[in-house]
Amino acid sequence: MLDKITGMRVFVSVVKKGSFAAAAQALTLSPQMVARHIAALEQHLATRLLNRTTRKQSITPTGQDYFYRCVAILDALDEAERAARGTALLPYGTLRLNAPVTFGRYALAPFLTAFLQRYTQLRVELTLTDALIDPLEHGIDAVIRIGELAPSLRLAAKPLSPYRLIACASPRYLEKQGTPQHPDELQQHNCLGFTPWLHDNAFHWPFTHGDDRGDVQVSGSLTINDWGAMLEAALCGGGVLLGYELALSEPLRRGELVRLLPEYAFPQKAMHLLYDPRRAGETRLRVLIDELCARLP
Repeated sequence: MLDKITGMRVFVSVVKKGSFAAAAQALTLSPQMVARHIAALEQHLATRLLNRTTRKQSITPTGQDYFYRCVAILDALDEAERAARGTALLPYGTLRLNAPVTFGRYALAPFLTAFLQRYTQLRVELTLTDALIDPLEHGIDAVIRIGELAPSLRLAAKPLSPYRLIACASPRYLEKQGTPQHPDELQQHNCLGFTPWLHDNAFHWPFTHGDDRGDVQVSGSLTINDWGAMLEAALCGGGVLLGYELALSEPLRRGELVRLLPEYAFPQKAMHLLYDPRRAGETRLRVLIDELCARLP
């Protein structure tokens, strides 16, 4: 067959660019040569990677898995070549990162903006989702995960600062419903629920006060699967919100929300950075790990 590594690069380019013609232009090859590389790969693998019609193409499930693996292999090859040339100390290439939506929006995006200004040869592809992503299956270099880790985890884990939660409500809501003076009084309030955490007792709010510990079972008429929408509901007077402290800093500063029960500490969730331990020596991944652990609040 044609050179396998070149074929993998061609295949990755076709998937990223969306067509043979676009990949051919990016790689300075003819569309016919691109087609030959793809055909040679499919023949070698004895499977179809792309479904092609006269109007469009789509990637097969096997092709999707092969794409992620090709990306990781080609990145590792580029890293090895840079190490041989003595330039591997300079972080270079693309990092694929996944994180929960709220944390990614309010903490990670500002961090990455400053991070990329320091490491100008790096690119970051950030995806935000509250679903649990396995980086080994989806071609992701690192994942930030909130909550306790499964004992059977196949990944290396670096602890980050806990995901701290605070309770707040709008002045409009408090004017009508009153301001709670003790966590138990939250049982008489309409508390907003975050759907992804319902399996984790979203309406069961532990609290501490010095050495004293307790919990309160709250309830509410509205649950939402998007934290940004929950924030909007709280701003409109919809109820008491238990939310990420960093994300609430601006509405609190502007007086749009009022922090409730500040002398009580509400739940905080463990947070970790997960990655494939076999790739810990890669310069760009090591730099990301070190800076995330050192700089995030």
